[in-house]
Amino acid sequence: MLFRLVYHSRNLLRRKGVAGGSGLMSIAKAAEQNNLQLGISGALLFDKDSFAQVLEGDRLKVTQLFIRICSDSRHADINIVEAKSVTDRRFADWAMALIANPAASPFGPNFISGDAVVEMMVEQLKNSDASLRVAVPIW
Repeated sequence: MLFRLVYHSRNLLRRKGVAGGSGLMSIAKAAEQNNLQLGISGALLFDKDSFAQVLEGDRLKVTQLFIRICSDSRHADINIVEAKSVTDRRFADWAMALIANPAASPFGPNFISGDAVVEMMVEQLKNSDASLRVAVPIW
């Protein structure tokens, strides 16, 4: 069964004295390795204050990864936006895609839905030359 989890959290990289670029590359490298091994795809959208992430894969593996993510001190105030079974991957070609400074940020208390966040991320990856893309095919 294919499962998708969407969450958002408060970015603490700057508050912890970690340079944004090096902190994000550390996250990206770890995500590449972990997600490839687990068969998980997804995207991480971030700005100076917030993160939103989509994880797609086997329900148990996504859940276990999310539990580990929750203990990461580089973010706080983690909120699940949506967790559900889905029929297809929206980030099938990405073990992890990084989207920096989104044009239309979904952050804050006015999240519409997990599907809206996913669609916004997909559009950002299609249309933005400014996005940092960590291209790691999952298959």
